[in-house]
Amino acid sequence: MTSIGPAITAELGSSGPYIIENPFRCDNCHGLNIGGSQVYSLPMHTSNEGAMSAFWHSKEPDYWHPQFVQGQDYPDVPEHVERPASEAHMCMSVSAHMSAILMARSVIEAVAKDNGIDSGSLFKKIDAMHSKGLITEFAKKTAHTIRTFGNDMAHGDFTVEVDAADAKGVLTFMDYILREVYQAPAELQRLQDGADARNSHREAQRQ
Repeated sequence: MTSIGPAITAELGSSGPYIIENPFRCDNCHGLNIGGSQVYSLPMHTSNEGAMSAFWHSKEPDYWHPQFVQGQDYPDVPEHVERPASEAHMCMSVSAHMSAILMARSVIEAVAKDNGIDSGSLFKKIDAMHSKGLITEFAKKTAHTIRTFGNDMAHGDFTVEVDAADAKGVLTFMDYILREVYQAPAELQRLQDGADARNSHREAQRQ
């Protein structure tokens, strides 16, 4: 991102701090964004494009408008499970922490249903996934943690606050469960298939 034009500044108090913002152009797609920071002393020559370019070269903006919305790719995960999992990461990328946690909770339930476990509470579904050998003991504890985080909000109770660290932790373990149930087995199968193909090729050459 390269800053263009003069900066826009605003004083938040009688003697600072200040908000300083600049338009930026993406070096790849040439799209425009606004980047800004809160500072306690303004740089000199904020109306000079070159001076502001040098300023932002030494300091990354603390925030961007519009915010960058980013999902996640999940190879080997069924589309109807992958889509909400990616959406959970999109929520996280715009600081919608409650929404991210709620989506992660729903993803755990979707994993259970995708594997034929569609009756009972989420608590029972998670235990059933463990009983069927789909997830390890550690993954079961992980899934129950995600369930607990999302339970109050799923039932309309929003009095318990969650922050970025909470949401990041929940998504990290959501990803862990998706890897354990779908991605790792698929990767192992491809490895085994490759080994089997090489062995078959060697056997054919011997004949």
